[in-house]
Amino acid sequence: MRRGLLALAVLLALLLTPAQALAHATLESTVPQRGAVLRTAPEAVVLRFDEPVEGNFGALRVFDAAGARVDAGDAYHPDGHGQQLAVHLRDGLRDGSYTATYRVVSADGHVVSGGLVFALGRAGAAGATVAELLGGQQSGAATDFAFGIARAVQYGSIALALGALLFLLLVWRQAAATVALGPAPAAAFARRHRQLLLVAAVAGLLSAALAVVCQGSEAAGLALHEALRPSVVRETLGTRFGTVWGIAVAAWLLVGLVAAVALAPAGRERERREPEPLALAAFAPPLVFLLLLPALGGHASVQSPTWLLLPANAVHVGAMSLWAGGLATLLLAVPAATRSLPARGDRSRLLAAALSRFSPLALGAVIALVASGIVQGVVEVRTVAHLFDTPFGRAVTVKVVLLLALIALGALQRRLVLPRLRAVAAAAEPPAQAGLLLRRVLRGELLLIAGALAATATLAAYAPSIAQQAGPFATTTEIGPLQLQVTLDPAATGANELHLYLLRPRDGRQYDGAREVTVSATERDRRIGPLPIEADRAGPGHYVGNATFGVSGSWTVRVTVRVSDFDEYTTRVEVPIR
Repeated sequence: MRRGLLALAVLLALLLTPAQALAHATLESTVPQRGAVLRTAPEAVVLRFDEPVEGNFGALRVFDAAGARVDAGDAYHPDGHGQQLAVHLRDGLRDGSYTATYRVVSADGHVVSGGLVFALGRAGAAGATVAELLGGQQSGAATDFAFGIARAVQYGSIALALGALLFLLLVWRQAAATVALGPAPAAAFARRHRQLLLVAAVAGLLSAALAVVCQGSEAAGLALHEALRPSVVRETLGTRFGTVWGIAVAAWLLVGLVAAVALAPAGRERERREPEPLALAAFAPPLVFLLLLPALGGHASVQSPTWLLLPANAVHVGAMSLWAGGLATLLLAVPAATRSLPARGDRSRLLAAALSRFSPLALGAVIALVASGIVQGVVEVRTVAHLFDTPFGRAVTVKVVLLLALIALGALQRRLVLPRLRAVAAAAEPPAQAGLLLRRVLRGELLLIAGALAATATLAAYAPSIAQQAGPFATTTEIGPLQLQVTLDPAATGANELHLYLLRPRDGRQYDGAREVTVSATERDRRIGPLPIEADRAGPGHYVGNATFGVSGSWTVRVTVRVSDFDEYTTRVEVPIR
């Protein structure tokens, strides 16, 4: 078991180690265009994305060459179009270079950032680069790690609360009827069951509140402690993600109040066999919302087809809750009742009855988990290759491996542990070795489930594989003493438009001293190329070319810039073509 704990700790660390989250929304176009040299100042800078974005936290800013902001007012959606975000510019802008930066929240809660440079009259020094201007708007690794912990704890809390209640309704009542339970064992189970619900409520409330703070930290580009400011929290609660998780805080508060008050033991003897039906009904509204929380606050409620993904996600969460919460109740609450039984044979009969009743429910939960997981995987991952070459796919792969291990332990429980318990129960003997084996298997299953929850939390931090693969490819690299920005749209098989921007790293100005720029593309695995790509000058330091890729794969784009009769610089960029 110690080795299992160590292995799980390593797995959790790997899964929750901060990594660059891949945003879902993709910038499609800008007004002005990148690198444009305008005669007159535009009224506003307008960005268009492929899905609705939220413009909280000063999402769109424009700076002059001296680093002073020249935008006027808050960012807004032109004509109410959620896919567009704009900000007005101040009057009387002088000639020179300007840099616009954006940091927006996409529909699934992911943060998208970037920028563009344009000029009025004549291009000059652009001052700080986009990367430098955005550098002061980073939340940091602590926020990423805390966000992963918050999600994992939240999902675990949902599973524990919902599964414990389902166990009470579907397993415990029938199992308890097989034994002359008596008031003391019933009260012992009720106390432990109530404690599980209270633990779930407290953990769920705290993790939901932490997630709101982490989202504010990421969206505003602030350190985690700075996101605790009331103004930032209010701004976060105004976003879609913040609203959903803010309601979750209230839902957990209600779950905790119902568990603390309605399930409290009654009378002087502090003994109650079953909670009142009205008390159980009070759990329904908050727990139904919490069942939908992962979908409402993530990909399933915004990614097409939502009519399929949202119910599939709800089934997935419900099945996992039935399985995980039931296992936790079997391990932590049922033994409290068995220890209070005077007859050792009754202990075996109660354990066997509870496990016999729970086992087919767990099997049904596994079937529902696999079916709903396949539906989501087909939509969000799409190909086997994406299981290994995208962060989202790799997290899915880890989750699948853990699920297979869980299924194996479940099979062991059905074929080995349950028959042994039934045998000792029939002989009116104490659980002994059968009970010890049951505890070990239950602990192993819960450890694997903790790993699966960590993998699920990681999935929520990444965009689905198909979203990552869609849209333009963009990167920035060095080419000799210069900086090269490469954009390929749509980065798919067929015709593509290639944009190259040459910049001076020191002042961010576009470099216009290239005598010749040559580009080629090679697909080494299939031994294709090098294929020449003609790049024409479209503006100061800006070159545009048309490229056609016949097959998907990892292509190497080679760029050479000749700056004199004797000097030229070359770099290579790996471009994924879907």
